[in-house]
Amino acid sequence: MFALGDDEWPGASKLNEECGELIQVIGKLMGSRGDINHWSYNLRDKFHEELGDVLAAITFLIDYNDIDEDAVCEQSDRKYKQFVEWHLAGDPLD
Repeated sequence: MFALGDDEWPGASKLNEECGELIQVIGKLMGSRGDINHWSYNLRDKFHEELGDVLAAITFLIDYNDIDEDAVCEQSDRKYKQFVEWHLAGDPLD
């Protein structure tokens, strides 16, 4: 269950794994205060790679499960607009 090739929620475990890898890269970026030169690898390159992996896992999950892609995209659009609004409003602690 949840793995690629399974009948029930195939790809869910892969999305979980890929999200975890993206979180690790974000943690390294935060720990380095945004410096992309990390001893293990270039964080910008790794960030792009992990974002792509998460996007692929999301796309797979939508395509191979009973997920309403339109509903997901509508929610994504709503949330993106909210993020832009928050971003343009600036830091509330300023």
